[in-house]
Amino acid sequence: MDTILKQIGLRGNITTRLKQYTAYADDIMLTTRTKQSLIDTFQKLKEISAQYGLTVNGQKTKYLRCTQKNYNLEELQINLMYLEQVQSYKYLGSTVNSDNSIKEEIQNRITLGNKHTMPISLSLKVDWSPRN
Repeated sequence: MDTILKQIGLRGNITTRLKQYTAYADDIMLTTRTKQSLIDTFQKLKEISAQYGLTVNGQKTKYLRCTQKNYNLEELQINLMYLEQVQSYKYLGSTVNSDNSIKEEIQNRITLGNKHTMPISLSLKVDWSPRN
């Protein structure tokens, strides 16, 4: 996978480049500044991946638009593949959303923490009343 991503040429960071990626094993998140840059990069990723016998799963592939403007959700067509637009998704356990807010992520972590510590705190209750 690393070889494929190097061939696409996504080095640098989002302030100096139109596109970049985050990757872990076979999970890849492309970040671009423009819709056209996303389309071009995605096509290149599909083409180079095919040379190595890999395919992109169209059912698992989503796209998210980060903006402060209001917009309607719409599918993005790249060649014969339709990508669903979402307002948030989980990437490697963290929530990424369209308004670039971490409120949802913090709330999820608090909820998960409470879910796991409540049974422990209930089982540790001790009765300290004197014995007669």
